[in-house]
Formats: sequence, C-alpha cells, structure tokens
Amino acid sequence: MGWDYVKNYAWRDAASFEMLGAVSDLNELMRAVAELARLDSEAERAAWLRGHYADVLRVSKSLLGRLLKVFRQSVPIREVVETVQREVIEGELLKDCLEIGTNDLKGLIQVVKDIALQFSSTDTGRSDL
Repeated sequence: MGWDYVKNYAWRDAASFEMLGAVSDLNELMRAVAELARLDSEAERAAWLRGHYADVLRVSKSLLGRLLKVFRQSVPIREVVETVQREVIEGELLKDCLEIGTNDLKGLIQVVKDIALQFSSTDTGRSDL
C-alpha cells in the first residue's frame, strides 16, 4: 500500500466524526502508554498493567472499531485493521506490547494519530464525502 493509495482512496470517504473519535482514542492511548513508560521498576509496571489494562483494552477496541468504519470500503487497509483487532482481542497483542515495548507502541500510536489528524483536517473541506 502506497501513500498515494491511502491519501486518495482509503481516506476519501472517512467520516469526520469517526476520525475525530479515533484521534481522541489515540490521545487516550498515548497518555496511558506515556504513564506506563515513566515507571521505573518491573513491579510498578506490573501493578500498573493490573490496574489499567481493562481501560486500555476498551479504548483500543473503540479505536479499532472506528478505524473499521473509516476504512469500510478500503479492502487492504480494512484487512490490516481486522488482523490487528483479532490479535488485540484473541492474541493479546496489546498486552504483549505494553509489557515489552512501550516506546515502540508509543511511536506507532503517534504515527497513526498524525495521519488521522492530517486527513481529518483535509477531508473536512472536501465536497465528495
């Protein structure tokens, strides 16, 4: 999938409110990951995960649901989102990322957020939505 494909086709029919909701979910995930990353000891991180994992999972499910709505007509991107959704729910991908690599997860969330912000702001003025 190239950048032109994402820009010109996949995001074309994105509903602004879904994109704004996705950005809100991404902001919430960024705050949680940043909070977890600040903890020094493994014991603190384990305690944080026990206390916050359900909320992070809820927000992740919301985000993935919104992205599925945004990409309802874009088969390649929709398949990627569905795969990630399946791995988060069934394969515990989110838990593994939180336990092992918060900096990588934080970077990925920021990239998705930046793309969402860019396209939600450019799509609001489009007449072909």
